[in-house]
Amino acid sequence: MSKSTLLKVEKQEIFINMEQEIFKGNLLDIGNDNYGIIYSLYKQYNADNNLDYIYGREKKKKIEQEFYDNCVMLFSLSSIWTKYNKKHMFKEINKYLKEDGTIHIWDIDKGYGKLFNAKIKILLPNRKIKTIEIKDYNILKDTSKENLIKLLQHYFEIIDLRASDNIYYIKGRKKGRNKDESIIDGSKL
Repeated sequence: MSKSTLLKVEKQEIFINMEQEIFKGNLLDIGNDNYGIIYSLYKQYNADNNLDYIYGREKKKKIEQEFYDNCVMLFSLSSIWTKYNKKHMFKEINKYLKEDGTIHIWDIDKGYGKLFNAKIKILLPNRKIKTIEIKDYNILKDTSKENLIKLLQHYFEIIDLRASDNIYYIKGRKKGRNKDESIIDGSKL
């Protein structure tokens, strides 16, 4: 492959319909860029609940454990390079979610050696369209759904998976706590 081929990456145009997405209860939005998309979806149906954002270590200190019903990550995994850091992040998110809490992830399906360049149009309630552009030319980064599923399964049960046009959506439910089954029944002593 020549250098000119590497530099010329055709831009895709991708459409995501989020018009019917409803997040009930307290919501944690994790991401580097605040596109206003999750806020628009959330405020449409929730007047009395909390919507908190994490976009840095300082903000993380203010987040309550076992408080959130949902966590949303919208195109934010590409800023986390290593598998170890991603797995650690999912462990932290697991702590923030209530017992039956869910995680919702939309991201690019790009493995090692791949490039990504797209204009993404997202349909919101009231027929509003928000457009974002995502470029990822780092061939050493893996944000593939296969890699992500392996990391998520440590802390979440995958309950929905959809993929199209190099974009995926994953919904996971927090796994229950490991109960210590070696506890002795005191009535039998």
